[in-house]
Amino acid sequence: MRILHFSDPHVQLPRWRERKLRELGPLRMLATVELWKGRGRDYDDALPKLRQIVRDADALHADLVICTGDLTQLAVEEEFALAREALAPLGDRLVSIHGNHDRYPIGGKPNRLYETYFPPRPLPGFIAALDSCGDVCWPVITQGRIGGDDLRQDFRGKLVLVHHAPFRRDGVPDWPWHRLRGARQLLDATRGALAVLCGHIHDRFHASNVYCAGSSTARGAEGYWLLDRDNDRLTSARQFGLGARPSRPDPAVR
Repeated sequence: MRILHFSDPHVQLPRWRERKLRELGPLRMLATVELWKGRGRDYDDALPKLRQIVRDADALHADLVICTGDLTQLAVEEEFALAREALAPLGDRLVSIHGNHDRYPIGGKPNRLYETYFPPRPLPGFIAALDSCGDVCWPVITQGRIGGDDLRQDFRGKLVLVHHAPFRRDGVPDWPWHRLRGARQLLDATRGALAVLCGHIHDRFHASNVYCAGSSTARGAEGYWLLDRDNDRLTSARQFGLGARPSRPDPAVR
């Protein structure tokens, strides 16, 4: 089975620079400051890049396409609609979880637009999805949390999906306002997992059985993982750039 893993496409409002801040509400006004500081420029082409990832999935004969969250930039309905339209050609091949950007509240209440546009459905038996975001996430303070019953299951031989990465490249702890609380417990519980697929940290890397897809549409860092699975093991793991351009196979995979 061939699996394409991408993350954090951050589809954003078209012509967001022309939108009046008061239309977005106070929380999104705060998040929009990040866009003006440079983040918006990095994702101006996120939507066409997401469409290219879908075309790449066909070109690479991917059986499953997994997104580990942050489909949107501000969690507004127009962004969700655009993301759904771009990913629609994948049909049932798409497996997606929400990220912290997809959980910005509306009027101080939990935002369920993700479920409206990407309704939950049964996962293949070899995939386990964990929620590191909870019902509500806030701009700027973007830490996740995991633990309890979520980790009291048998992950042996499974692909585990979680939005927040348990560490940064080379095992370095994430910074406090961005990190995953319960990261050590997650790593302990998933030691026998086939792989832990994540995003949130905008850096594509692999360490142990953790594969972080970074941000697949970020300017200058576009790309994704292509994983080949044979029953209870990965036979190959390669990074690809947009246009199905391969990089070297991951030497840690045998």
